[in-house]
Amino acid sequence: MQTIKYLIKNNIFQLIILCQILVISCTNHRINEPKTTNSELDNRTLFDSIFYNKFQMRKPGFTGGDGVYSVKLPDDRTVWIFGDTFIGEVSDSLTRLKTNPMYIRNCFVVQDGEEMTTLHRGKPEEFISMIIPNEVSEKELNERDIWFWPGDGFVHKDTLNVFVSKFHQKTSDMWGFEFLETELAQFKLPDFEEIGKLKMSYSKENGVHYGHAVYKDKNYLYIYGLGNGQPYVARTFYDNLSSNWEFYDGEKWVSDSKLAKPMVDFMGSEQFSIFKLNDTYIFLSQFGQLSTEVYSFTSDTPFGPWENKQLLFKTPMDTNNSNLFTYNALAHPQFIENNKLLISYNTNSMELEDHFNNASIYKPRFMRVHLDSIIGNRNKNVKSKK
Repeated sequence: MQTIKYLIKNNIFQLIILCQILVISCTNHRINEPKTTNSELDNRTLFDSIFYNKFQMRKPGFTGGDGVYSVKLPDDRTVWIFGDTFIGEVSDSLTRLKTNPMYIRNCFVVQDGEEMTTLHRGKPEEFISMIIPNEVSEKELNERDIWFWPGDGFVHKDTLNVFVSKFHQKTSDMWGFEFLETELAQFKLPDFEEIGKLKMSYSKENGVHYGHAVYKDKNYLYIYGLGNGQPYVARTFYDNLSSNWEFYDGEKWVSDSKLAKPMVDFMGSEQFSIFKLNDTYIFLSQFGQLSTEVYSFTSDTPFGPWENKQLLFKTPMDTNNSNLFTYNALAHPQFIENNKLLISYNTNSMELEDHFNNASIYKPRFMRVHLDSIIGNRNKNVKSKK
């Protein structure tokens, strides 16, 4: 929930404008029975009920969250990385029991075959996030004052690395939070023992909030972010992750962050995905301004030029509740099956009480998109992954 608040504030939207957008963008489908909203897309997209049901947990642990990054681990498990997360119980009638605090700021859900395990600090009744700022660890402040919202992650050697954005509550009103800096949280695998955190030298260089997507190759770590609604990219070496970044200026790599330019003319969402299939790099993003449209682009490099823009689907909405909206679609290529890519998106409400009346709202939903819709005939028959 807090992720979308930052997105709204970052793009200087007013709540009244957002509500108008939400009403206009609603489709004619029930939220628990998603279908694509364009008949021309129906034959190449499919709602994935298997993954949707994996996150329909009702016992203490994860019962709702957004973010929905996923990182494949060396032992074939997957860690799902969530932002604001409900961990209280859900009744058989799908109402959520209120707790104090209402949710934690982040958690991991580890998928090992059919088993889904929620990871956060302390006992469930203590409501402590998986990744907390040092100020909270040292009990100077609590997570209502200062917290981390996670970005994308990657594995290097035996360490899970997760970009996290630190925020603090500057004023008491709903929108009174402020971004402070980006850090890199590191965990020793396979047991997720926290090693420590690295402060990033380029937390928000030139107005760009880096760490919301990453791509790892054998030489560089590519770190992506959004600035003025458009995607940028930087890169660095693995032995010096926190400094000495290079920035792409549309033609070449430069050391001056102020010379960076968007890698494509596209107003995207705060969180997005960059990944590679065979020889093709894919950029996947939901359109910005709380649009329901999810797009893909392809390139020969992880920094562009990005071409072949494709509308993949429009996220289903529930017309019976005009408070709802969707955002931040992400790809999960480790779960390709039958040449279909798994894509998640978040669902949320403008009214907090909706989440207690209907616990199914604030959970990830998943679509399957045929790879031909993204890359055409370029790389047919990509091997299925499980």
